[in-house]
Amino acid sequence: MEKKLKVDINIEGTQITHFSTFNLDQRFNEHHTFQLRFNHDMVEEYNAVTLENSKDFIGKNITVQFGTADSGENKFSGIVTKVELSQSHGFHGDILVSGFSPTILIDRGPDLGSYLNKSLSSIIQLATQDAPANDLNLNIKPTNTSPIDYIIQYRESDFEFINRLSAEYYEWFYYDGAKLNFGKPDKLEEVALIYGRDLHSLQYAMQIAPLKHNKFAYNPRQDELLSSEPQGSSGSTPDLSHAISASNKVFSKVYNEPLAVRVNNKKEIDDFVNNQQKALISELVTIVGNCDNPMVGLGKILNVSMSVRGTGAFELQDFGKFLVTAVYHQIDGIGHYQNTFEGVTADTERIPVAEAEKPNPDMQLADVTDNADPDGHGRVKVKFKWQCTANDVTEWLRVVSPDAGSSDKVSKNRGFVFIPEVGDQVLVAFEEGNIARPVIIGSMFSGKTGTGGSQTNKTKALTTRSGNTVILDDSNGSINVKDPSGNVVTLNGDGTVTIYAPNTLTLVSKDININAGNSINITSSPAKEGGGDGVINVTAKKSIAVAAQDEGITTNAKKDIAFTSETESIKLSASAKDITFDAAAGKLSSSSKSAEISSTDKMHLNGGSLAHIIAGDVEINQS
Repeated sequence: MEKKLKVDINIEGTQITHFSTFNLDQRFNEHHTFQLRFNHDMVEEYNAVTLENSKDFIGKNITVQFGTADSGENKFSGIVTKVELSQSHGFHGDILVSGFSPTILIDRGPDLGSYLNKSLSSIIQLATQDAPANDLNLNIKPTNTSPIDYIIQYRESDFEFINRLSAEYYEWFYYDGAKLNFGKPDKLEEVALIYGRDLHSLQYAMQIAPLKHNKFAYNPRQDELLSSEPQGSSGSTPDLSHAISASNKVFSKVYNEPLAVRVNNKKEIDDFVNNQQKALISELVTIVGNCDNPMVGLGKILNVSMSVRGTGAFELQDFGKFLVTAVYHQIDGIGHYQNTFEGVTADTERIPVAEAEKPNPDMQLADVTDNADPDGHGRVKVKFKWQCTANDVTEWLRVVSPDAGSSDKVSKNRGFVFIPEVGDQVLVAFEEGNIARPVIIGSMFSGKTGTGGSQTNKTKALTTRSGNTVILDDSNGSINVKDPSGNVVTLNGDGTVTIYAPNTLTLVSKDININAGNSINITSSPAKEGGGDGVINVTAKKSIAVAAQDEGITTNAKKDIAFTSETESIKLSASAKDITFDAAAGKLSSSSKSAEISSTDKMHLNGGSLAHIIAGDVEINQS
């Protein structure tokens, strides 16, 4: 016998006591929708074709409670978003009030967000922090409680963002009529249904699907490719086990796919793969039914039994327990109620999300906030140039280089090593178009930091933070290398090279060869301001050899010339011609312990007008 249904509908103080129809559609990972139809004259003036009173329903909260005296009540709270006047055939018509669950409050439009080292709970709380707490009651209890190194919300509403997190991390996400749940609740309400009594139709299905898969993800920190295949599952029921076995026989090939989320180690990728496997398996055994029990609700467990004829009377036979993943309620104006529901096996831990859209990110501008990579890998942290509530700096991001790697002789930093400076503006792209994997692809000048180009575009330059600069000038072909202290090396573009050091120029090598096709000039002069000594020092630890192959060697000095040997002799030798000592304006002096002057042929001592030979004894002998 059909039980009397009690229905209570209230739109912020306005009781709707009579109505034609009320429909409520509820699904996991979606907004719930409702439509209420009632006579125009209930809230508007008779014969007035207007929405004068009912227009105030827009934006108001609606509460609906329905149930029977012995079963309890099913409750729903929503928000009215639309009011319509529906007329036809000359009648005054009906008022249609429709809207959504309060989840619509966090589906306000595309937004941006950057979250560093935060748990799923913290991320969801931050994303929904400005939603009215009275209208949106949150129950956040995800299975994954560990901090996630980095997550980006990109041009997604808060609802779309949370829905994507539900899909990527395989967490339950649904509104139960009163609370928005993220994560499987601790306890699920159970409702008994009996086929042949309150359960009028039932479709129980088994199907197959590809289950064998391998996920992989590259970990640049360790330079390793992580991969994982799910552990085998036997299924919680005989039917589920059969569906798994049949799936693996038909779809025997293991398909490979990159992992969509960030992982740092083997355990993390194993967990994701096993959770995906559980979600895929949950769809192998499903149920669809129609009943008149108003307590059927989203996220509840249906304990289904069959009323079958026994030997003497009808007996109840257990059919199984199922988790409700969708339910569509219908109530008419005379209290008739029915619903259509969809479900999966009751022990389902992970539920796949079919409608979660993945962002398709464009390249983004960001500012470098840190380049002191603790691992010394040349990574940087940046902050996106976004205007949003949550804009944490990023995780350590790799920087693209024109050439990067190692070799048999260079273990690290072979290639082009330039790390952006703190404060630099950079361009961020995303590996494989995946919002979870940002990389730095280059730096960009702004109007405050950039110069160059002009009509001739003649100058190319490389400048470091301290002012070290390499300038290539295409107007004259010159190359100029300089540092902040004033040291300059210039390849002038005309066949000449200039090296300038304001203090000291030092050349160090095992051997140094200086060759000139014409001449070599070495000059040391005091500065015009009087600084410096103007001295040239040539020092060798062993010997110095000065030779002129074709002509002479000239040594000139304004004052004295001194030749000194501390331990050995000084020899002047002319193998082919003469040695001449000439002191035109003074005298020639030679002093030593003993002096010998010898000639193999003749010797002439000429004193001009007078010659003196002085000694204690003087001997002049003929040989």
